[in-house]
Amino acid sequence: MHAVLPLAENPEDRNPVPRLGELPDPVPGPDEVLVAVEAAGVNHADLHQLQGHYPPPPGESAVPGLECAGQVLTPGEWVQGFQPGDRVMALVGGGAHATLAAIPAGQLLPVPENLSIAEAGALPEAGLTAWTNLVVEGEVEAGETVLVTGATGGMGTMFVQLAKELGAKVIASGRDPGRLERLRELGAAATVLEGDDLPRRVRELTRGRGVDLAIDLLGGAGFEGHLSALRTRGRLVLVGLTAGRKVDLDLSGVLSRRLRVIGSVLRARPRDEKARLTAAFGAFALPRLADGRLRPVVDRVVPFNQVAEAYDALRHGGLFGKVVLAIG
Repeated sequence: MHAVLPLAENPEDRNPVPRLGELPDPVPGPDEVLVAVEAAGVNHADLHQLQGHYPPPPGESAVPGLECAGQVLTPGEWVQGFQPGDRVMALVGGGAHATLAAIPAGQLLPVPENLSIAEAGALPEAGLTAWTNLVVEGEVEAGETVLVTGATGGMGTMFVQLAKELGAKVIASGRDPGRLERLRELGAAATVLEGDDLPRRVRELTRGRGVDLAIDLLGGAGFEGHLSALRTRGRLVLVGLTAGRKVDLDLSGVLSRRLRVIGSVLRARPRDEKARLTAAFGAFALPRLADGRLRPVVDRVVPFNQVAEAYDALRHGGLFGKVVLAIG
């Protein structure tokens, strides 16, 4: 198969260039499905993996790529419900940036007819991450107010839509006013700029109360401000560290306001847990994807032979939605 090679030529390079090469075809196990990959989203985890900082979990492919869409080639002998030729999309622990992928059947979902294959390739990682951290970790309830930080990227655009569909009022934050304004079309009730003024603006928008739940896709210097935007006994789920891994933080406010801070990753969860999450997300999201209430947001589609440009686009930022590789 043709694939992004697992390691860069110089692992010490802070911005290694992804290279395509030939690797042995994957062989599906009895509970897996061999999929001809046609599209795959690009995520910050792929950049980190290429730099040698985010290896795949044991037993998963060392090829980058956490989500894909394509056609079923061969179902494993224990697999039911999927046939050759079916259009599917999937969350994977690795291996999506390749022409073939062997995927656990429990992590597959059918692609609604109204979605393009590029849109389907942009959905599973963002959708499952949003579902896991809003519902399972964040315990969001209808009527609550949710702050989504870094909301203009591929993850953030899905968090905004899904939170609205779950009945929450969404405040979206980011650094670019123009891109933030576009989030209103996806269901954001209000937008705020990242920075020192964020807590004050959030309190204005919530009549001094603060938000019930903050989804922090950024970390870094803005983390304390995101905590400050919470109401007393509010929850913050830390999902990403794109703005930095370290922060100088006064913890007294966490104690005095009885805040909950929850760290969350999806990739390292065991396959049986991912299967349960996939089933729950699919039951909620597939009807909403089919009728347009939910829609993956794609910033650009890049040919597979230009994979370096796709990774660079994500690294440099300024996107609205996902970068997707056109593979098949």
